[in-house]
Amino acid sequence: MRIEIDPSAANDPDAHPWLDRILRKIEDGWHVWEMADPPDPGEMEATTWIHDRDRQGAWVRELLVASVQRNAWTLAPHGRSLRVTARPRNPEELTPENASRLADEPLWILVESRFSDGPFVEYVVRELDESLRILWDRPGRPIRIDSVGGKGEMPKEVEHRTSGNPYRPRLVAMIDSDRKSPDANPSRDAQKLLRACDKPDLPCWILAKREAENYLPRVLLLARQDVGKDHERRCDAWGRLNDDQKNFFDMKRGLRNALSEVEQELFGGLSSADQEVLVDGFGPNVHECWTLWNVSAKKELIARGQGDLERGLELIRREV
Repeated sequence: MRIEIDPSAANDPDAHPWLDRILRKIEDGWHVWEMADPPDPGEMEATTWIHDRDRQGAWVRELLVASVQRNAWTLAPHGRSLRVTARPRNPEELTPENASRLADEPLWILVESRFSDGPFVEYVVRELDESLRILWDRPGRPIRIDSVGGKGEMPKEVEHRTSGNPYRPRLVAMIDSDRKSPDANPSRDAQKLLRACDKPDLPCWILAKREAENYLPRVLLLARQDVGKDHERRCDAWGRLNDDQKNFFDMKRGLRNALSEVEQELFGGLSSADQEVLVDGFGPNVHECWTLWNVSAKKELIARGQGDLERGLELIRREV
């Protein structure tokens, strides 16, 4: 977060321990100390938090100087602003105690399954957003993945984490759309999660494609090991699909079930040979392709994402 500390808090001796805790998280690289615009470091240096505290004041002053220098060039990737003040007047202002508790929270990315969707999110972050990747690797794990037993439980978890809180938690939700065609609406579960996130103004990333596996680029599919002799043929058949077909093909189960009217319209024109190869899909563990870090996939990942991955990263940065 971008944390501004108001002199009203810095001149309150009871607030000093809470402000020190916030600075330790800033020193660890979780957050940045943002100065008021225009900055007035002299006003902060004159507060009792710095002026009357000997060694501890010198430590605060050192971080103050560093923050003034840093503010001159970047605030990336932090998107959320927080002002620490003795007299909060809006949701983005908190007392020193509440601000300290919020600053101690990691950013949680809530997904359907941390075992399959977690690697997808991490792969996208590491390949496409260097500033987020650096933050991801900071000591103490400032960004973490969590899941709670499936998509049906996610709205309840959002309500649980927001109920009774004096501030908006650091939380982003991500869910498959489960759409089977470009014109379909997201699933009821996805829409229910979106409504649950809208109330406390939390970011909710409903994937534009059917599932996370629909973002897999060909280079990662081909790099998969120990999947049988037909795998390359399956990748070739998948490669002949158009973008809409790739976006809404059931990557795990394939075309084995009776196709709905919508799916028949989307896939009915496939050759009999390609239908036969794609009938079983890539199997339930195709998500393991997201763990293949020895393969360069950035260019293909961007193309396969069609802008939706950048949209998701922006939602994550909003709460960082």
